[in-house]
Amino acid sequence: MAGGRGDDLVVAGMRPQSFGNASNPYDPIHRGTTFILLIDSLILLFAAFGTLNALAPSAQEAVLGLLAACLTVTWLAYRRKSKPAYWVGAAVISIASFIFLIYALLLLVASSFLMAFLMIWACLGSSRRVATHFHPGYKHAYHNTTEIIPDLPLEAGEMYAACPTCLAVLAIRPAMLHSSDRCPHCQNQLVSDELTSKYEQE
Repeated sequence: MAGGRGDDLVVAGMRPQSFGNASNPYDPIHRGTTFILLIDSLILLFAAFGTLNALAPSAQEAVLGLLAACLTVTWLAYRRKSKPAYWVGAAVISIASFIFLIYALLLLVASSFLMAFLMIWACLGSSRRVATHFHPGYKHAYHNTTEIIPDLPLEAGEMYAACPTCLAVLAIRPAMLHSSDRCPHCQNQLVSDELTSKYEQE
């Protein structure tokens, strides 16, 4: 293991130094999911505000206050990898995904295709984050219950990385990654065209 590079665990295609002292390849995914949870929580508050304003304006302040408190506690707990927050956080993201889908359908009926496309994109993105919670590697990493790094032999210049799509742990050479490289498990790109172009320019 040359230079100890195998100790740096990152999402494939992203620079090792950008994650500091990451202990496993799922930490960046957890940070990304935590951010999505924050955004989706704000979306839920916005949706609740509109619904209560139309149906029960007298209860709006109390219900929104309680909902905001619950979502804040959930986000903070999920950020700290609290076990009870694991599926609660996934549920929040799932509800937000459903709201995005409803908005998308309404926008399609109204012939607002651009906004509908954005809502569909947001729905798919949130749905993918929900699906992440069913991945055994991410689940074990979140709960810190078992060893998640397989016993892969590393050659000189290699390091561990997680596929950004299926989360499979791979041994890669970061300097040699290209947008044409595919995950051997899911066959999706390990590095996007945009990321490759950015690093080539640098």
